Amino acid sequence: MRKIIFISCFIFLYLEACDPYFSGLDIKNDHQPDISTVMGDINQYPSLISGAYNNWWHHMLAPNDGDTWILATNSDSFTAGAGNWDLQVYYYRKNYEKPMIPNTDKNAGFPRTLWYNHYSKISTVRNMLAMIKNNQLIYKEDNKDQTFKILANCYFLMGAFYTELSLLFDKCFLVTEESDLQKITSDDIKPASEAKSLALEYLDKCIEICNNQSFTNFGGLLPSDIVGNSIKLRQFANFMAARAIAYHPRNKEQYNSVDWSEVKKYISEGLTEDVKAKLPQQGWDVWSYAAASWPGGNQWGRVGMRVINMMANPGDPGAIWPLPTDFGQGKTLPEANSPDFRLGTDFIYYPSVNTPTGGLSYDGYTKYSSYVLNRFSETGQQSGEGDLYFFTKAESDLLYAEAALQTTDITKAVQMVNLTHANRGKLNDIDVNSTKDEILEAIYYERFVECGYAYTATPFYDRRRTPIDKFQLTTRSFRQLPIPILELSFYDIDSYTFGGEQDKNDQYNF
Repeated sequence: MRKIIFISCFIFLYLEACDPYFSGLDIKNDHQPDISTVMGDINQYPSLISGAYNNWWHHMLAPNDGDTWILATNSDSFTAGAGNWDLQVYYYRKNYEKPMIPNTDKNAGFPRTLWYNHYSKISTVRNMLAMIKNNQLIYKEDNKDQTFKILANCYFLMGAFYTELSLLFDKCFLVTEESDLQKITSDDIKPASEAKSLALEYLDKCIEICNNQSFTNFGGLLPSDIVGNSIKLRQFANFMAARAIAYHPRNKEQYNSVDWSEVKKYISEGLTEDVKAKLPQQGWDVWSYAAASWPGGNQWGRVGMRVINMMANPGDPGAIWPLPTDFGQGKTLPEANSPDFRLGTDFIYYPSVNTPTGGLSYDGYTKYSSYVLNRFSETGQQSGEGDLYFFTKAESDLLYAEAALQTTDITKAVQMVNLTHANRGKLNDIDVNSTKDEILEAIYYERFVECGYAYTATPFYDRRRTPIDKFQLTTRSFRQLPIPILELSFYDIDSYTFGGEQDKNDQYNF
């Protein structure tokens, strides 16, 4: 019997048609090279590392079976223009009871795709680390030992992958270069908190190398040269470590257990620029939910009215959320007014329905929105030009603001939140005389405006962890993902799930 089904796709760059569910390690394939043969040449590692970076970006943004897009509707940051990938199922509307994640269908893409995409990348990077250790491989440039460059990137990638697994799933396999892949059993399934600890161990190793070695990184890793040298790689690693700690809480009670001094230590040396690609770029045909939601796109979704309601003047008739149940076909809200300059620049009133699929016409606007996204979204179509975002500097700055606030550094917190609150939104209500609660609310307000439209898991993490009741996930929303039934069945573990009836009591009910 297969012990671990994800390892069968150990080199996704070499095995493009590999099916991770039907070819186990215990089945010998005489026509396929083994790990030692494929991984024996360390000079091939830079290209494998580049592939791991690119697959990470692609898997986090692209609409493969919904992937992270479902997290965007579950957090009400986006609405869904059509029913594809069950996106509409998880967007809240008045008197609507969200279902639980149907983790009984082995063919369902969600959350299976997220799980196996991450483990396919982990397998490749883990194998490189194991080969370096076990075979004492040395990577040289100009006849000098530069193995540390391979290690720094592998440690970063392992840390990034386990960060996301720890934030998404309630439990994970912890597979490292020390693991005996033939002896993994269900006993190796560990809680997400241990995955977070493992992520931090890897990220700390990356940071240590970058502190001790000054180097120019390999080319073709991430767009815009975002990890182009040891300083930039260290900054990204610090950002990921801060995310791993700060975003881990599944509810507001767990928020109080966050070590904010640790978050502040990491994020004080976080991102100094946006993580984005300038398109068109050869080989990049991904497009994000943001790109699918702008006026010139194909209107798979729109900006969630919950965000417009937060930004608009209190009681504004153009920002009703959730919409009344009798608001049906052919009805449209008027344009909303807001003191926030971005309601009119980043978010544009666009009541016309012009999607080629006709998806937005279903049930009128009872589930949808009159607003489209005009930021992070002018590109990402396969023929588009412009910027395709993954993480933003604003996310790093606002995380710094939150950590500063929670460690009583009020001046720094105000400075960081006003980089967007005052400078972009032209809102001048937060200063050093504001209360802690006022500053914290401004931080989360900014996070939902600035950070929810690049990588769409971010607002999901924010809504479940925020201590501010009115910003929390709506009733019956899932707060984390279960191990997919396809994986559980191999270990004869009963299926379980989250969301729906079982998660209705501890969530903000409208």
